[in-house]
Formats: sequence, structure tokens, C-alpha cells
Amino acid sequence: MTPSGLRHFSLGEQVPASDHAVCVSLPTMPDVVGYETKDPEVINKIQAGYPRFVTHRLISRLINDLLVDKGYNDRTGFALASHSAVNDFQKNLAPHEIEFEELNGFVLAHAKNSPELLKAGKTFLQHTGYSISSRQAEDLLAARGTMKVREEETEEGEKISIRVREQIADAIGKEISPENILLATSGANAFHALFRGTREHLSDQGRRIWIQFGWLYVDTIKVLSDFCGERTESIAIHNVADLSALRKIFNERGSEIAAVVTEVPTNPLFHTCDLDEVRDLCRANGSILVADPTMASPRNVKVASHADVVVNSLTKYAANEGDVMLGCLAFPKHSNVHGELIDRVRHYIAPPYYRDLGRLAFEIPHYSKLVEHTNKNLMELAMFLQSHPSVKKLHWSYSEPFGVNYRKLAGDEKPGCALAFELRAGMESFYEKIRILKSPSFGTKFSIICPYVHLAHYELMQNKRGRNLLASAGLSSELIRVSVGEEEVQEIISVFSEAL
Repeated sequence: MTPSGLRHFSLGEQVPASDHAVCVSLPTMPDVVGYETKDPEVINKIQAGYPRFVTHRLISRLINDLLVDKGYNDRTGFALASHSAVNDFQKNLAPHEIEFEELNGFVLAHAKNSPELLKAGKTFLQHTGYSISSRQAEDLLAARGTMKVREEETEEGEKISIRVREQIADAIGKEISPENILLATSGANAFHALFRGTREHLSDQGRRIWIQFGWLYVDTIKVLSDFCGERTESIAIHNVADLSALRKIFNERGSEIAAVVTEVPTNPLFHTCDLDEVRDLCRANGSILVADPTMASPRNVKVASHADVVVNSLTKYAANEGDVMLGCLAFPKHSNVHGELIDRVRHYIAPPYYRDLGRLAFEIPHYSKLVEHTNKNLMELAMFLQSHPSVKKLHWSYSEPFGVNYRKLAGDEKPGCALAFELRAGMESFYEKIRILKSPSFGTKFSIICPYVHLAHYELMQNKRGRNLLASAGLSSELIRVSVGEEEVQEIISVFSEAL
């Protein structure tokens, strides 16, 4: 039975009640701050959560058991899902002397204990999505005889990957063939693999510039800024309405531009660029256009006829129970990324663990119904918030001046499941009062809210330069992002009404 998100949840409560839950409750702003600052009183109550941000207790237990077996009591370990992560892991964690051991289906990386090593290793795994999954850790612990695997409803069979890719292709659009979809452990891993697999090849062609168009998801930003290398340059244009800045770069350096990366719409402000013009600029200059429609779902917003690569986090909408993390890359039939280049990308992909893929196959048949239901619920919630005197500003797919661009790609009444808003008064009392699950993620059957900037960009909030950067992108620390689920819409509105 799918849980409702419309109640108060205790700190650290997992939703759903599964060892593999993606969502974990952070019910107060002090809890959010404690989570970000690693306050032991908060962290000790969080045993699961958004998998790239929280090291799952089963993964920690597996690593600890393996290090103890080897007598490595003074070492810190990490479980890498793919051998292709080894070189980047070693490079990004220099000067730490890392040792690697290939074990049963993963790579154990370990080095002498230090706070710097622990922070750098966790950051690398967050941005690249190269960690093994909690289900893989569970199976490895079961094989050691130290725990039992809890049964869950999961699809089985050799053709699961084909069926999943067929349903993803159906969601993205007719320009996508199932065989041109690469599945990954997460959307972050999919994008990292795309960047690493094409970066060097495009640099060899003199194309060294990657353009971030719009304020993108935190890990996409980090990959573009932290994994460039000496031969690659990353340029950010935070305002997708600023086409003049994009045209200027193309006019001056068009032959050097490898790719433009954008979200349609962006997270968390729901800005949609004029994708027709961006596509035309890219095609006229031989550049790749990478589009991510995750925020409103590819079932709503159709980007495949414009983009050379579609990046999608399947953790949202497709894996709608909130207990599995996966992602994909899809290459439209007209794409400039094909053949040998796709093989290079495939090298950096961390393929999904078979039980995670089986769980996704079980949940994805509900994908279209979830999108249909949440579209309707969000339309009504947006109308309510837009007219409420306590709401200072509403951000959603149809907000002007970007709504006209969104309509070109999605049509009417297809906003996705999420929106964001700012209050005239401070958000802290509202956040603590509202009876709803407070957690990262979106695109689940149950409703969720989160103080987005606090969770995604807490470090930037701690210094003047970071605060100025957020302000220049229009990101307020008071921003609240909402993901509606399938609860009855009047109940959802009632929850917001009483808290406001």
C-alpha cells in the first residue's frame, strides 16, 4: 500500500517503510541544518535517504566488515559500482594513496583514515553516482551470512532491461528507440558518463567549451565544473531568457563549443528556454544539445526532436514508490552522438544492479497514471497558491515569461508534479507547521516538500560569494519546493491552507 505524504513524520523516518527508501524525513529547519552540518544528533537518526547524499547503512556495514576481515582498522573504504570509476576516483582523491581491490561485482577502494579523505570520497560518489546500491550491499551481506534479504515485489526475467527501455522510449517519444537507451545507476551517473565519454573526443576536435544554460541540478553543475580537466572549459549562463549571451558565445567561439546542457524546465525555478533557438544554434555550429526533462517528466515535456541526448533521472516518476534510484541516457535517431562515441559513453556508465532494475520494472507500469494524476493535482494546487495572500512568488512550469516556451513542448495542463514558492513571511514556521513529508526527491506517489536551497546549496549559503551567486540566479534561501502525489487534491490543498 502506498503511504500518504500528508502527515507529520519523525526525524529519520523512511518513506516508504523499506530498507531501500529514497526519502527520509527532516521535519524541522534545525534538522535540515543538522543534516547539512553533520550534527551527530541528527545524522545518527538517519539510516537511509537520498542514496547519493546519504551513505546507506547496509553499504557502510559491508565496507566495515570487509575492512575488518582484512585487518584494515585504520582505513576508510568506499564501494565503487564499476571499474571505470577507478581512474577518476584516484585522480580526484589525490594525494591520498588509494588501494583498489576487485571483489564480487564491485571495487573496494580504501586508504588511510582522514576527514579529508572521507569528505572527498563521499563528494566524488555523490556527483558521479558510482556507489553500489543498497540492494547490492544487502545481497553481498546475505552471501556472507550476516543478514537475510527482505522480500519485495520485483519483476524477474532476462528481458527486464528490454521491457524497461521500451517503456522509457514510449515516455520520451517516437524519436527514441529502446536500443538507443543506456541505463545507469542514477541520472547523475548517466550525465557523468556522457560528459566523460565525449569530453576527450570532442576536445580532440577542438571543441572544448561546455555551456551550462540555466541554473542546473547541483550534481550536473559539479560535473561540469570539477571534471573538466585542462583541455575543457565550462561556461555558465544562469538565465535561460538571456539568448543574446548564448548567441554571443556562438558567434565568437562557435567552432569551439562542444555542447549546451539545459534542463527543461530547470530545477528548482521551472524556467524553460526557447529550445527551438538553442537547437538551431547547436545544429548550425555542429554542437551537441543535451536536454534533461526530468523535472516535469519526459511524458509531459517533449525534447527528443530538439536534443542530441536526453538525460533522465528514473528515480522520479518512473520509480514512483520512492525506493529505487536509476537513470538513463537516450539518443534520438537524428543525434550527433552515435556509434563509437556512444561506446565511449557506455564505458563510463555504471550499469544498474539487477534487483534495482527489477524493482523499477515492477513500478514503471504506473508511470503514465502517476503523471496524469499529478498533473491534475498540481494544476489545482498552483491555482490555490497563486491566489493566496501569504505567497510572495510562485514558480512552476507555466509561470511567465517562460510558460510560452514550456507550452511549445508540453501543451496545456501538463505541468508535472512539482512547483516552488516563496512566502511573504519567513518559511521556518510554515515548514515546521505543515503536515507533509519533508525530504529531498520528487515524482513519487506521495507528496513531499523540501527547503531546496538549504538542501542543494547549503555551502553556497555560508559565504558572501556563494550568496551572491545564488541571488544572481534568482535562488532565494526561502524557496520551498513541492512535489504532489496521488492523495486527494482537496486534502493536499487543505494541508497547505492550514499551514499558511
